[in-house]
Amino acid sequence: MANNNTYKMSKLVGESPDSIEEAVRTALATSGEKVHGQSWAQISELRASLGPDSTVEAWQVVVEVAFKVDS
Repeated sequence: MANNNTYKMSKLVGESPDSIEEAVRTALATSGEKVHGQSWAQISELRASLGPDSTVEAWQVVVEVAFKVDS
């Protein structure tokens, strides 16, 4: 018989001046320090903060993280 699981989703926003990947890592690392049991993540939004000269100053990602609910 297959296991039935339930997950709770949390929406996080990570930001990094370096890269999209680093913004994701920032969100997941910060969340992982506070809440345990992260199971998977989905990137739902991607944004770039632009400077006065229209260059990217920072990358911002919205990450939806799933945590398994204990049964």
